[in-house]
Amino acid sequence: MSGARILVVDDDPDAAGLAALMLRKAGYVTDSVGSGPEALALVAETAFNMILLDINMPGMDGWEVLRVLKADDATAGIPVAMFSGRSEVRDKVHGMQEGAVDYITKPFSYDEITGRVAVILSRGPRHTAGGAVS
Repeated sequence: MSGARILVVDDDPDAAGLAALMLRKAGYVTDSVGSGPEALALVAETAFNMILLDINMPGMDGWEVLRVLKADDATAGIPVAMFSGRSEVRDKVHGMQEGAVDYITKPFSYDEITGRVAVILSRGPRHTAGGAVS
């Protein structure tokens, strides 16, 4: 889904910049922010096809951002992939339990991040059994 718009949320500008650069090279449109509140504000005014969300951020961490996104009908259907240096199985499982569609660990390669993003975007928005987007 080339041309899809992806939000990269990470307080590490180097990691966010590298991810955004790789995704742009693959044909995606990217926006980057460095905090949870910035992400929520931008998502409220801009339509995104997907969000890459870091976990460890000061103030509002990625888990809280994910919970806010999934609790709001307007944003619940946006696929969110957690994006973290934390590679423990419990963190990956927790992400899926909270509603993330994938968990990408840092460091990452071009092939991994673009391949995972392509698969996630090919699935489209998530829907519940009742037909509502979740």
